[in-house]
Amino acid sequence: MAQAFERFWYATACKQRVEFRSLAAALHYLRLCLNSTLLDTLRAYMRSREVPLPAPYEAAERFFEPPEEAHECWEVIESLLPDQRERRVAYLLFHCGLKPREIVLFCSEEFSEVRDIYRLKRNILERFLRNADRLRW
Repeated sequence: MAQAFERFWYATACKQRVEFRSLAAALHYLRLCLNSTLLDTLRAYMRSREVPLPAPYEAAERFFEPPEEAHECWEVIESLLPDQRERRVAYLLFHCGLKPREIVLFCSEEFSEVRDIYRLKRNILERFLRNADRLRW
């Protein structure tokens, strides 16, 4: 209800584009605001909550062949990150652009706590800083 009134107020007070000639017209518009709010809420809940994450390079290879430099860059990163979990976190953070909370949400079987992701991220960044001469971007 609050969102419906918010839409109604925004359209009438903020935009000042809607004028009503009668109370019935205003109530009709308010009902339209309520219906659109309900539809938007239902659409949001109908969307899938889980998005499968591709394995490294799996999604990219389906659409295009990445440039040779991308493979070279990933090889350098793999050489700097001998731990599989660090490689996975680096991929999810830097390639997929996920946030630590999203990684825990989407990969709960691999990572159980957000602080684990932050710890791994800190280790990865420290390792990159120590080996900055090997990374060429």
